[in-house]
Parts: sequence; C-alpha cells; structure tokens
Amino acid sequence: MPADTAAEKPALIIAKFDKALHDRSAFSCGFGPIDNFLKSSLSDHIRNGFVTAWIATAEGDRAVLGFYTLGALVVRAGLGPAKWQRAGVPDIPVIYIRAVAVRTDMQGQGLGTALFVDAMKRCLDIADQIGAAAIVLDVLEDEHFERRWKFYADLGFQLLGDPENPHRVFIPMADVRATLG
Repeated sequence: MPADTAAEKPALIIAKFDKALHDRSAFSCGFGPIDNFLKSSLSDHIRNGFVTAWIATAEGDRAVLGFYTLGALVVRAGLGPAKWQRAGVPDIPVIYIRAVAVRTDMQGQGLGTALFVDAMKRCLDIADQIGAAAIVLDVLEDEHFERRWKFYADLGFQLLGDPENPHRVFIPMADVRATLG
C-alpha cells in the first residue's frame, strides 16, 4: 500500500512574526523589492507600528516559506463603490495588505491561497473590532503580473479606480464575510 504523502509533509504554521523564531535569510519569492522588504525593512516597519506580519513555516523548521503584512489605510470615498460615496465621509477605512509572498520553490502549491485565507480571517476579526469597509492591496507589476492579477480576481478583488495607483484593488468586507462567514 502506498505511503500517505500527506502524513509525511510537516504541518504548515502561520504565526505572528518573531525575529527570534523566523529565519528570513534564505527567503526569495522572485521579486527583489519584496525579498529586501522581508529581510531588511520588516522589523523596522513593525517596530514603528506600520504593519503586522504573519509568517508561514513548516512545523519544526524556522525557514520562512511565505508571509503577509497587514496595516491600516484610508481611501477616498469617491474611488470605491457607490455606497462609499453615499456615506457622507471623505475617507473610508480599509485594511491594507502591503505584501504577500511565497518562496519560489513553494509557489503553485496552495500556500498563497492559505496565506490569503488566513489574512482574510484576521481582517474580519479586525473589522469587527475597529471597522473597516474592505481589504485593499496593490498588484505588483512585473513579468508575473497577469498570473498575480488572475489570482486576486479569482479571490473576488476588483479595481478600486485610483488613478494614482491603477493596480490597486479591493474586496468589500461584506464579500469576505459572505465567503468565509
């Protein structure tokens, strides 16, 4: 009888970033600015209160397999859906995903989706505590842009319509709640 390959694979752990527990040194997602952010700037961004970071590792291994960051952001009401414009406020609070990245050798194996589901669940919890109308992110433009764009569109993200950030997308928190609720 063939061995159960799922039993052989270490469990995936997604935990809040801890410099002492997460080894970032060998991480590469194939996009230099994100790799540099993780290795060189992440600790400062956390210390300054700009983001929180969540790291994926395999059980028993400190090497970072993937990560995402969350932060606060406001967007102009006029950029989003009509109900934002009717809200009578100039800015709409949202949760900003600054970065999501998966180590190159782990790409295409579902880790990006697992990270996004985890991020969306955390965003729902945050929105229930402080209020946030949507999750927003910027789709990075490089040679993998079309694949990345399709990934976010398949998750339900849509263009925000920001002329200064033409690849900024959002998903209403109500849609996240309906999907994961």
